[in-house]
Amino acid sequence: MGTIAQDIRYGFRMLGKKPGLTALAILALALGIGLNATIFTVFDGVMLRPLPVRDATSVVNLYAEVPGERGAGVVSYPEYVYYRDHNSVFSGVVAFAGGKAFLSGSDSAGSQTAQSETIAAQLVSGNFFDVMGANLALGRTFLPEEDQTPNARPVVVLNYGFWQGRFGGDASLVGKTITLNSVPYTVVGIAARDFTGIIPDVPDVWVPLMMSANIHGDKGMIEEKDANWLQMAARRKKNVSISEARAEMAVVASQYHSEDAGTGRRATVTVLPGSVLRPREKSDVLPFAMLGMAAVGLVLLIACANVANLQLARGVTRQKELGVRISLGATRWRLVRQLMIESFLLSGIAGALGLLLSWWASELLLGIFHPPGTRAIVLQVSPDWRVATYLICISLLTGILTGLLPAMRVSRQDPLRAIREESGTATYKSGSRLRSMLIVSQVAISFFLLVGAGLLVRALGKARNTDPGFDINHVAVLSVNTRSRGYSPAQTAEFTRRVIERVSALPGVRSAALAAAIPLGTDFMSRGFAAEGSQAQPGQQEAIVSYDVVSPEFFDTLGIRMVQGRAFSRQDVVSGAPVAVVSESLAKKYWPGEDAVGKRFRGGSEGPYTTTVIGVAGDTRSVYLWSDDLPYIYIPPSGEDAGRAGQVLVRTSGNPAAVIAALPAIAREIDPGIAVTSSSMADNFAFWIWPSQIGATISATLGFLAMLLAAIGITSMAAFAVSQRTREIGIRMALGASPAAVVRMLLWQAARLVVVGSVLGLGAAAFASRVLAQFLYGLSALDSATFVGVTILLGGVALLACYLPARRATRVDPIVALRYE
Repeated sequence: MGTIAQDIRYGFRMLGKKPGLTALAILALALGIGLNATIFTVFDGVMLRPLPVRDATSVVNLYAEVPGERGAGVVSYPEYVYYRDHNSVFSGVVAFAGGKAFLSGSDSAGSQTAQSETIAAQLVSGNFFDVMGANLALGRTFLPEEDQTPNARPVVVLNYGFWQGRFGGDASLVGKTITLNSVPYTVVGIAARDFTGIIPDVPDVWVPLMMSANIHGDKGMIEEKDANWLQMAARRKKNVSISEARAEMAVVASQYHSEDAGTGRRATVTVLPGSVLRPREKSDVLPFAMLGMAAVGLVLLIACANVANLQLARGVTRQKELGVRISLGATRWRLVRQLMIESFLLSGIAGALGLLLSWWASELLLGIFHPPGTRAIVLQVSPDWRVATYLICISLLTGILTGLLPAMRVSRQDPLRAIREESGTATYKSGSRLRSMLIVSQVAISFFLLVGAGLLVRALGKARNTDPGFDINHVAVLSVNTRSRGYSPAQTAEFTRRVIERVSALPGVRSAALAAAIPLGTDFMSRGFAAEGSQAQPGQQEAIVSYDVVSPEFFDTLGIRMVQGRAFSRQDVVSGAPVAVVSESLAKKYWPGEDAVGKRFRGGSEGPYTTTVIGVAGDTRSVYLWSDDLPYIYIPPSGEDAGRAGQVLVRTSGNPAAVIAALPAIAREIDPGIAVTSSSMADNFAFWIWPSQIGATISATLGFLAMLLAAIGITSMAAFAVSQRTREIGIRMALGASPAAVVRMLLWQAARLVVVGSVLGLGAAAFASRVLAQFLYGLSALDSATFVGVTILLGGVALLACYLPARRATRVDPIVALRYE
């Protein structure tokens, strides 16, 4: 231990003798380690950490699973009650569901002192706070009787941050009322600062499940056994394992469905450790997490190669020192240990700085990692034992990668030759093959990352220029939630009619229309479909087609062209005739080579063909931005669908910003308690290209950092080569070599390494780019512009990094160069 302590002290002294080189190495490693720790910290917060509740290890999630169904694992309220009351493995089972609520601007005294807004509400069972072990800052949680009778006890618990931000931390608010969806709710408690619930989308308020009719607008959700809308969580009793809980819940689920033959789902219940994400969400997130970890891992490899090259260069200049140590009795193992300790000191310091970087970058990443128009998610990203373990392991691995090969190479030498040998061409050639390999690896990895970044950036530009088939720049959207007000279909139709009348009178408004689903929105509708004359094959599943309920003005308002036939008329709506407009792709699929106008279809696999096609509209990207040929159906708002078209679309002659600002006030003039939001159709478009934007931003940042690290490494090695070959360069120039010839010689030696690295990176990028094909919006995975552009960019940067030291070397006086030692 005494000799190790001596080596550590000596290592610090040696690092201090070259402060610039040491700082460069630490900075490069800190960047690589910090990026890796950042991605892992977010991955830990999303995938590995238990729920942010008391004694989280005993909390589990319960998911209903149905064979052949990829659902969210939700259950009905009667099913939840049965599971809650018929198990012996849980001390408590809770149910919860998300929702939105319109908070009126009036305060508890009734005065209009605050802005009305739509807030995030979470419906929870009455035992939610007790089972999760939540502490309250003020007041109390829900009483049992407050979650027994539908719509009888409107009470609410506020999130601490929402209470502070909206009500200024007013302690007197407890016991007073706030108005949600026109219903006065009594504030019974304020959650503690550290309790944010069990989902990353933290709600502003918690309300009892019995108030679901007010929040969701569906009065039958509590009683209906087939209405599956609730998620479940539970706390295991002591000494009950997850496998035991899973076995019992499978039996309980079987008993429930055997007693209720009308359910039809035949679901079983699986028990999983508590997590902020559901299994489906985890499976969706995991591939992106792995890609992110691989990308930052490659950046770390470039940093390691960079520092290994610096370590090798330092070792070459220390050959005389090492030769003296060997001649005085030091073994090769002692030299390797000394050099490895210096490497571990570098990686340890870099790891500490990387921890600080990851702590800051994780919070920054969470702040931007949410689609536009949505709330930022809340996750615990403070370092825990998993992050600490990962950071220690990666720092140790970095120390080995950066130090072992240089140490083994430098320590292998003849002590007499090392003592006698002067610095110069001979010492430069020592370890040159290893240095070349490290430079080639940096160039190859940089090329690989830059190609990925270039493809995603090009795909983002392609996505931004995608034509969705309708106007997105001059259309405003007013989303109205009439269900939370308990409107009947007739009342909804009357409300939207009055809104249309007032909106149409606004300056700059060209037309207004109604729709049930907003194109490129987050809510879609689908139905069964069967065309007359088509025969389904035995065992073939029923065709499912997306559809929308739209008013006659819809096509003109969005600028959707009619290919054949006509759009709806007012007579179609009044008469309730079973007519429809279909998309061009649907017409070609089901009536190829025929005129689709006049054809009939039905909404399902059984029954008569009652709906007649009166028009064919051009294809649009209404459901997914990346798909323009999905079959689509438009039906008029008549009959059973009369009240479904509750979204107002407004086409303006110019910028829709003024109309967007005016729309909520118009709706609230008709009903002050209505929950409305207004936006631009361009916002929906931005929502869909957000994944491409995030991917392009992150990959471009990593590609730039990789190129910067590689350029620094190439510059450092070129400068080292020049310093070691100063006498040789002086001799060449004394014998008549021109500065340009010397520069060409040095550039050619470096260019060979860049070319080899680029070829290797090109092959790897061409092979791996196919993984990105699904994110490229039709852009080829072998896009020639990207590959040529990256080659030119990286080649230019690499040659510039070599040229600067080479050019500086030719400015040395040959006499001075000949005397250089």
